[in-house]
Amino acid sequence: MGEAAALLSAFCWASTAVGLTRLGMKYSGAMLSGLRFLIASPFVIALLFITGRADLLWYAPLTALAAVVGSACVNYAIGDTMYVRALPRIGLQRMSPPVTGLWVAMSTLGGVLILGERASWNLLVGGALVIAGTYLVVAGRLKGLPDDDAIERPGPIATLLIMLAVAASWATSTLLIAGARGSLDPIAVTALRVPVGGLLIALALTVTTRGDVFRRLPERADVPLILAIGIFGTALGGLAYVYAVAEAGAARAVILNATSPLMVVPLSMFFLGERPTARVGWGTAVCLAGTLIVVAGG
Repeated sequence: MGEAAALLSAFCWASTAVGLTRLGMKYSGAMLSGLRFLIASPFVIALLFITGRADLLWYAPLTALAAVVGSACVNYAIGDTMYVRALPRIGLQRMSPPVTGLWVAMSTLGGVLILGERASWNLLVGGALVIAGTYLVVAGRLKGLPDDDAIERPGPIATLLIMLAVAASWATSTLLIAGARGSLDPIAVTALRVPVGGLLIALALTVTTRGDVFRRLPERADVPLILAIGIFGTALGGLAYVYAVAEAGAARAVILNATSPLMVVPLSMFFLGERPTARVGWGTAVCLAGTLIVVAGG
């Protein structure tokens, strides 16, 4: 079930990426990020009380609660913030594939070396294929995007340090969740982690934009899609990911979750009218083979 949850979270995040791409033509990324957490937070809190798991947070060890809050801070306040700020300067084509690969590698090594998760040839070979396939898919889809030479880009060392910092933040967040899995239920973790993340993003947006980002309300026609992104992508996707880390372990969950770019391909073809390339096809095949190897080694 942990492997299935990891693939479900990958699908949720792939669907969210496609939805945000459509909405990104009309609204800022900062506004969309704040809205999706604003929608997801009451949903996961309600789920906590409906399922009768509120007592788990009340009686949970302080170390477990600190780990969950820390994972939200590291993931959203540091990792995501650095990633979004670096994209215009480094470029999505240069940034996305290496950061994804580094995140998978760091999380896998951390799961094995720090948390004592079992290492196997299935995990190593499958993980390498997923990283390679993800690179081919992402780079293939972004190959035709314009590259603004007028933008002042950081040097090679600075770029590498930014990529390492982002990947390390995401990996640390994953390992913190995995470390708290013995004390908290996945629903309880998500019900704490998502609102904390939303609060951090809201505070950051309020300070950096002086509240301007929240003064433009979305159009009525876009509300259903925004609600779907908040509930399905952020709430359900986050819950599935936490469950996957708890059940399958950090290493396997991250590797399988990295198949999200693979799932973006058919969704972007259907909803955005994008056309696949031969490179995307090869990347999809390699990524699928790596996924099957990881699942087979369960």
